[in-house]
Amino acid sequence: MPNRAPAQVNDHVNDHVNAQVQVSFPVNIEAALRAQATRTVAFLVKNRARAYAKRPMMLETISPGLAAAAPETIIAMAKQMIETESQAPRRWFGFGGEVQILNTKAVLLFARARRRVARTRALPMAGSQ
Repeated sequence: MPNRAPAQVNDHVNDHVNAQVQVSFPVNIEAALRAQATRTVAFLVKNRARAYAKRPMMLETISPGLAAAAPETIIAMAKQMIETESQAPRRWFGFGGEVQILNTKAVLLFARARRRVARTRALPMAGSQ
């Protein structure tokens, strides 16, 4: 931007505010928002599950004793917690349990991955006796 006059330096900053989006084909806004929400939830759950894998003691914030539990126990507890949270009443104005469900789904994903790793380590290698 060295070639711009001083009065024009920050003009490009607010260009997006005045821009109008023109779409030349029919768009289902609800479907687009739902798809984006699904992608966002998947990202959040995977990111949180990776955090639990790096620091399993963080599971203690979900439920005491969870960090030391076997994967099957963690899975059972997570399923029960999801069921309980999904039956809780919701508020119409925002976070009524979404964060708890996201964290619990991440715990479930982490526990399933941990169980899968434990099973593959327990299997004998092909050709070994």
